[in-house]
Amino acid sequence: MSPKIASVVFVRHGESQGNAKNVYTGWDDTPLSIRGEQEAVEAGLCLKAKGLKFDVVFTSALQRAVRTAEMAMRVSKNQKAEIEKSWRLNARHSGGLQGLTQADAVDLYGESKVTLWRSSYDILPACVEKDDPRHPINDPTYKDVDPELLPPGGESLACTVKRVMPHWKEKIVPRIKAGQSVLVAAHKNSLRALWKFLENVPDEDALDIKMMPASAPLVMEFEIPPVGDDLVFLRKYSLNAPTFNPKVRVDAASTNKVFFLRHAESLGNAKGIYGGWEDAALSLKGEQQATEAGLLVKQQGVKLNHVFTSVLQRAVRTSELVCQASENLLPPTKSWQLNPGHSGVLQGLTEKEAIEMYGEDKVKYWRGSDDVLPECVQRSDPRHPANDPLYAEVPVDQLPGGESLTTTMARVKAYWTNNIVPLLTGEKNILVVAHRDSLRALFGHLEGVPPGEVPDGTSQTAPLVYEFGNDGTFVMKYSLSTMSPELGLNPERLGLMRFHNQPGAHHSEKVGEVVFLRHGESECNLKEQFTGWEDSGMTAKGVEQARKAGKYLKAQGYKFNVVFTSVLSRAIESATYICEESGNQDVTMVKSWELNARHPGVLQGLTKHQAITLYGKEKVNIWRGSYDVMPECVGMDDARHPANNPLYSDIPRKELPPGGESLARTVDRIVPYWRQRIAPRIAAGETVLVVGHKNSLKALFMYLEDTSEHDMFDVKPVSTTAPLVMEFGRCSFSDRLMILKKYFVKHTTEEGLAQSRCKDGSFHK
Repeated sequence: MSPKIASVVFVRHGESQGNAKNVYTGWDDTPLSIRGEQEAVEAGLCLKAKGLKFDVVFTSALQRAVRTAEMAMRVSKNQKAEIEKSWRLNARHSGGLQGLTQADAVDLYGESKVTLWRSSYDILPACVEKDDPRHPINDPTYKDVDPELLPPGGESLACTVKRVMPHWKEKIVPRIKAGQSVLVAAHKNSLRALWKFLENVPDEDALDIKMMPASAPLVMEFEIPPVGDDLVFLRKYSLNAPTFNPKVRVDAASTNKVFFLRHAESLGNAKGIYGGWEDAALSLKGEQQATEAGLLVKQQGVKLNHVFTSVLQRAVRTSELVCQASENLLPPTKSWQLNPGHSGVLQGLTEKEAIEMYGEDKVKYWRGSDDVLPECVQRSDPRHPANDPLYAEVPVDQLPGGESLTTTMARVKAYWTNNIVPLLTGEKNILVVAHRDSLRALFGHLEGVPPGEVPDGTSQTAPLVYEFGNDGTFVMKYSLSTMSPELGLNPERLGLMRFHNQPGAHHSEKVGEVVFLRHGESECNLKEQFTGWEDSGMTAKGVEQARKAGKYLKAQGYKFNVVFTSVLSRAIESATYICEESGNQDVTMVKSWELNARHPGVLQGLTKHQAITLYGKEKVNIWRGSYDVMPECVGMDDARHPANNPLYSDIPRKELPPGGESLARTVDRIVPYWRQRIAPRIAAGETVLVVGHKNSLKALFMYLEDTSEHDMFDVKPVSTTAPLVMEFGRCSFSDRLMILKKYFVKHTTEEGLAQSRCKDGSFHK
């Protein structure tokens, strides 16, 4: 008898307003932001596209998770699913950090403590007292919960595991065994805690469990044993993984990408009106959605070659905002052939008005059939395109007074074939901003299915990417929102994305590896000064630290093909001693300013006390504790400006920092260097040593591990003595590498982190 297999779907809540402000939210009941609502909608669209139906949804007591569940269920047509809320699925309580911005947290506790609490599995943050409003016993939401069961004013991830496990066993597992279809909508750390238990992940690896984006539901499959209470975990995969064209060979090359985006919310959408060819403007929410889409395009580093839109302003304006936010300032090519289907006499009516005028049966018939035309408007009707100046140059006999999905497909297909396919000549990135019906029609053509069979899965904030060969053949598709840089995921031909280190998973082979080390103690570190780009030499202790790291590497037999480091002497000297001790002294050393430390602006060379005296504690902590807030920059006449340093005489001034950097700017300079110079060496199978600086390595790891800006202190620090290794494999649907494995050389994770941490209250080793 075959074992019973059960599937459970997990959704992480969308961005909250607290997330958007970089506030530690914990149990603070912050609502979803506009972006978070759209992420919930996209998750729902994905569930709808897969035709999934649910009996019950388990979620936390916090509104950002509850609202995500409600929106995903509404969009996926699962409104009848029971929603069961419990505090046990709440986010990890962040203790004294709750309600603080990153800068506030650094101000109050110091950067080293915040990093320690956020990057440790079982170390509690500073807990709030019972008389603090942030303590759960003071929240009426939990008045019926035994106070002894509630968190003691703060939680580690280990604490979160202990409260999530009983809820899974007592409430969720019985529903699964009863044959019900289950969805769990929760939070990053409550899901991480649950998966840690379900997958039997070691404590030291729990914080490295990969999180899918909020828009990408995750499926876990379990075997239900005939006896016993525990389910047997089999595998997990993303529902929003790339889908491959079954009609092309497995190794087909895709060299062009087309980014399809549905226009953002219009004023007509907001009022629930059948828009058709009515030229409605974007709503305020729509403008924000378009900007979000553009930021996503920018985040992925996409440089567009062409932009196509319909002639309707809601699509044109969406394309303009996307291009503006993504720094792709291209004028759109506009065509009426990319317009939505003309809704005939329904145009301009709400659904209620349409039903009152034409009856529910007719409206459903017109709207639900591929080939059925709605009742068309006459040419004398203002709604007929012949009366609109937008179409003055279009022959009247080509303009419709109403369209079915099939007739829409005919004109969209012709435009695609004649105007866009000829541009697919290799390495092209094309943006197409259109409408729900015109995009469904086009997707039907591309995938060779009736347009009515194409799921309505087009997002208003996350472009759907189709990749093509040079002959215009569709190879694969995926949502841009799920394409995190190095998630360590490997899609298969069936569109399943399996995770590594799981039973039955398809393992990607290692192609190369990188050893990361931070430079040894410098003279500025010893004086507890903000070092930045100051070319401070090493102390005797720093030399010993570098030599010790080299000995560890030698003991493990590490041989490097290349060494990358910054141009600052403390990093170069460290790399030199590391290589001498490890027997790699003859290896080529590549030095680049793009691997330099973060430039702290006017703080450079100052101690923390001096900085606070000059600029005030609030400013200093905002500059140091924020992701994208620039410090006050030094002027061009200041010796600390890179333009005045002979080290950078060959670098165009516009490429150098403007006298200071935020962590975001550090990410922006280090990631291109990684992609262009380091990643190709790894992809070629080489073993690489990178010797860098605290914040430049943090910036790089945020990219490699897909860490959001409000989780910047979750990034584990890099040691001067305990080498950190990342093994990389190839991602089969992009040209990027993915992390397969991460570990310390000659150190356990706990030992490696202990040697990586700064002294309490200090910004330095």
